[in-house]
Amino acid sequence: MRSLHPFLLFSILVLFTKCSGQANNAVEAQKLANQIREKTDVPGEAPGANLYMKAVIDGKQWMADKLIPDNSRGSNDYRVTGSANGTTIGFNVYIPHIKVGDIAKFGENNAADFITDDENSFYGGRTGKFVVTKLDDQGFEGTFYFTASNSSAAKKYEVTEGVLRFPWAKRQ
Repeated sequence: MRSLHPFLLFSILVLFTKCSGQANNAVEAQKLANQIREKTDVPGEAPGANLYMKAVIDGKQWMADKLIPDNSRGSNDYRVTGSANGTTIGFNVYIPHIKVGDIAKFGENNAADFITDDENSFYGGRTGKFVVTKLDDQGFEGTFYFTASNSSAAKKYEVTEGVLRFPWAKRQ
């Protein structure tokens, strides 16, 4: 009987060692998965009171669930970008001397980007405009609309009733 206790103790020790090794492997696998996710996630912020982008696309309401404010201070253009449900809208807002009432017309040299997950995924909004409606210490607001098209697809997207609020670029 005395030899059974050391054998039982040894068996339990081996069992816990194997379980511990599996737990360590699981922890390492989770760390690796987190690192991969951080590298592949689209950066951005969730919308809120000080950050949002909304529009009507072909008659359907659209609201960005991920927004990417421009943190670059090295350009006169501030890039506003929002995405949700396989659709991304983005365009530049000219910042120097910005004031309420400024109008930026979209055109060949200043097109709005409209990206979808369909087969002809990249469209340019070359008609329409962005209007600055509010400025404050936290950021700017505006309205926008455009028609998005591309040369390889007959499909066009009408983006109307667009509104946005973005913060000023963060100081580096």
